[in-house]
Amino acid sequence: MSDEKGISINVLKARRKAAIKNLTSAKPFVEGSLTKIRVTCGNPNCRCAKGEKHISHILTKKVRGKSKSVYVPVDMVEEVDKWVLEHRRIKKELKEISALSEQIIKQHVSTKQAVNKNLKRLNQSRQT
Repeated sequence: MSDEKGISINVLKARRKAAIKNLTSAKPFVEGSLTKIRVTCGNPNCRCAKGEKHISHILTKKVRGKSKSVYVPVDMVEEVDKWVLEHRRIKKELKEISALSEQIIKQHVSTKQAVNKNLKRLNQSRQT
């Protein structure tokens, strides 16, 4: 979310509330990337021994800086792909919620500063 000055705190809060509501519709998800790889099965008479490798799928992610992989059975590839997409959607929503919350903080601070500045001017004009 870009820095949007001039938007009221109430509008920002409404946007944030809508984004949070989108999180409540979350479906199953999994962190990582679904990757298609080519592998050999080890059977010397198989086509893969002659260079035509089998297609396999793995779910990969980084854990403490190292790549970790999990084999994904063929009958789960479509489902796991949806899970990965859902995880990305949720991450995007969380970033949006965080950005909106940050904007609310910034708006609160600038509003409070403006109010204090105006009160100070008002008090000075009353004293003269």
